[in-house]
Amino acid sequence: MNPLFINFIYIISAALFIFGLKMLSSPATARRGNLLSSLGMLIAIIVTLMNAGLDYKWIFLGILIGSGIGALSQFESK
Repeated sequence: MNPLFINFIYIISAALFIFGLKMLSSPATARRGNLLSSLGMLIAIIVTLMNAGLDYKWIFLGILIGSGIGALSQFESK
């Protein structure tokens, strides 16, 4: 992929994430903000995984660790 295109997509996904976080400040827009933030993160993850020359074992290790922390922290929230 073209590095310029990759950087452009990263900027778009960062903007989506930031606008989504801003929308979380109001209960009326919190649901939409959560969706917007998760869309931005999903786009960034997909572009990162599609990047050539990447060692996938570290990515999968990070996914496993993050999933484990998320699974354990679900019991903490009430």
